[in-house]
Amino acid sequence: MGNILGMSKGEFVGTSALLLVIMALLAFNLFYVRAPKPQPDLTAFAEQIAAFEEQQAAYADSVTAARAERDSAYAARHQPFQNRYPRYERRTYPRDSFRYQKDTSRLKPLPKRQTYLVEKVELNRCDTSDITRIPQFGSKRAQKIVEYRDRLGGFHSMEQLHEIYILQNVDLAYCEKYFTVNPSFVKKIKVNTVSFKELKTHPYFDAYLAKTVVSYREKNGKIHNLAEFQKVTHAYQELMEKLSPYLSFE
Repeated sequence: MGNILGMSKGEFVGTSALLLVIMALLAFNLFYVRAPKPQPDLTAFAEQIAAFEEQQAAYADSVTAARAERDSAYAARHQPFQNRYPRYERRTYPRDSFRYQKDTSRLKPLPKRQTYLVEKVELNRCDTSDITRIPQFGSKRAQKIVEYRDRLGGFHSMEQLHEIYILQNVDLAYCEKYFTVNPSFVKKIKVNTVSFKELKTHPYFDAYLAKTVVSYREKNGKIHNLAEFQKVTHAYQELMEKLSPYLSFE
């Protein structure tokens, strides 16, 4: 006998048997009616059940009555105290009466504390010893301030202290309490006569910017103003704002 539906005879017989078993299970679950579970007969214990329920109800009533009696006794015991010292009522003491008040007419006023003026340090005229007298400013900070001031030619604003590495987080309001900055003490850079070496040492000039200024000056003559300086050097606006207090075109 040949293949049936692409299966051998054994495979066909096995598949058919499996399908018959599945169909038989489905038919059994479909038509099988389960018998109801028998309910226990409690008629013989009816009297005992009724007695137990009556006992539980009596116990619950006794608990409720005991709680009510306890609350009533607590309220009766604390009522006199509440009547005597009502809540939120301010109690008066003998010292609150007039005769217990202190007589302050003979007391002498306390002397006023003497105020001291803080003598501020001018950053463009001080040395390291002057700076170290200020709290939170030790010798290292003082040395860095003087060194940077000399390279700049003087400070023109208090904000320039943040350009010093170890003072980047210093509170400027605190500095204004102890220091002053007078821009008139700033040493100007004579753009048309300064040498390349001197120009390169300034914190706001690098070698390229200094070389650009000197080369233009040698080829075209003097630079007359800030606008021409920016055109010649192509300096960005932020740098020009920092340089403007230091440049002189005489």
